[in-house]
Amino acid sequence: MAARPSASPSPQARRQAQQLALQAALSAQDSHRLDQLLGQWVHRHGVSSVERLWSELASAEPEGYAWWQGLDRSTVQPEPLQPEPLRQAKPSLRIEPQLPRPARPAPAPSHPALLQLRTWLPDQEERRAA
Repeated sequence: MAARPSASPSPQARRQAQQLALQAALSAQDSHRLDQLLGQWVHRHGVSSVERLWSELASAEPEGYAWWQGLDRSTVQPEPLQPEPLRQAKPSLRIEPQLPRPARPAPAPSHPALLQLRTWLPDQEERRAA
């Protein structure tokens, strides 16, 4: 008789596990992990739930919450670099990157099942006649 797969955790259990992970990241003062977990939280529960989450975390982990509120996030998450505008290019020109082209196409995979399937294909001569 086949074993029955274990039941997945309930939504409430997953929510509590996320809160515990956030609380652990706050107590460890791990800003990178907090950013990841907050992104997951917002994705799963929505932006409107963040305020209630923070009030629960502040009561559970006041020191970590104070650290997070006083953290200068501009040093933690640097802004992405913006590309510099091309100074000498004309506005009407598009510059496309030139990628090297291979001298010949890559060989076909030599999987045995593919070789067997290829035996069913017509020969080159039959294609020309058609």
